[in-house]
Order: sequence, then C-alpha cells, then structure tokens
Amino acid sequence: MICDFCTFPVVAWRFEATPFGLDYGHAIATSDSGWAACEECAELILAGDRGGLVERALRISPGIPGAPEDEVRELQRWAHDLFFIHRLDIPPARIEAVMPC
Repeated sequence: MICDFCTFPVVAWRFEATPFGLDYGHAIATSDSGWAACEECAELILAGDRGGLVERALRISPGIPGAPEDEVRELQRWAHDLFFIHRLDIPPARIEAVMPC
C-alpha cells in the first residue's frame, strides 16, 4: 500500500471520502472509498496545508514523464482538491504499518 497523496511506501492513516471520478483526459480513474496517507501527508491534511501537500507529492512521486512540472503540479492540486471536496468530516483511522519488501 502506498500513500495516495505522495506515493510514499508506508501509510499510517485512512481518510474517508465519498466516491468520485477523476478524468485526466487521457485516463479516467475512480476513487471509491478512503485515501491512505503517510504520516507527513496526514499532518498536512489535518493542518489544511494543501500547498504543502502538493509540494510533498512533487518531491516524492515520480510525476508524469515528459510533462512540465507546472502541469504536474496543477494535476496534483486538482486531484487533491477533489479529495478535500469529497472527504467525510470524520477523524482519520489508523492503519497498521506494513513495511515494504
């Protein structure tokens, strides 16, 4: 399991959200439940630091090969904004840590 926000390989929290779709133009994805978050992303989410969340994702995740950084940043921001719009107003649930192989 990886962090749905930055792709870090160790998650610690699950934030519940209602189902929604993401249409990237060239690809369509769905989010049918909660999002997993690593410790650092969870702290940013709880602090409401959406900008910090996007910047962390850009530092950690590989991005889109050949795409300009500004475009990738906007896609990250857009996807995270959809999460915040659909997030349920309940505390996150702890996920037992599973170390990657």
